[in-house]
Amino acid sequence: MGRIYTVPFTSGTVTNAGGNTDLWELTPGDDKPIRLRGFILGQTSEVADAAEEAVNISVIHLGATVTSSDGTSVTPAPVDTAVNVAAGFTAEKNGPAVATTSGTATTLYEYCWNLRNSPCEVWYPDRDFCPTARQAAALVIRLNTTVADDITFAGTAIVEEE
Repeated sequence: MGRIYTVPFTSGTVTNAGGNTDLWELTPGDDKPIRLRGFILGQTSEVADAAEEAVNISVIHLGATVTSSDGTSVTPAPVDTAVNVAAGFTAEKNGPAVATTSGTATTLYEYCWNLRNSPCEVWYPDRDFCPTARQAAALVIRLNTTVADDITFAGTAIVEEE
């Protein structure tokens, strides 16, 4: 098993005007494959809102040269703080667009989430089911739904690096 890192998404806003967005974009370093072990999402702005809203979230593998969603860079944090080795992969959160690829974009998993049911937790405890990416590829966790009104999110992606 490789090293486990968290990639926090602290208090970002997904806007109605923004359309689809990459909540996380995870790009492996050279010769250091990554596995998505899980993610947690929560929202804080729709509490007790009478208007139910469900959104679609996808985990997508971008298979070749990736054009970034230009999100905000996030420094992955090692879970084992005693080792404290910097991650070789790069991470972005809350891209204002969606990342694209010159290769094949493959949707690996689809989820629906009712925003009032927070948090949304997704785990891949078995390595065989973990979405993976290798050099020149990437993984994105994408919000495929244009939200009815602006929503404040927070969450964490958990990534294993080999």
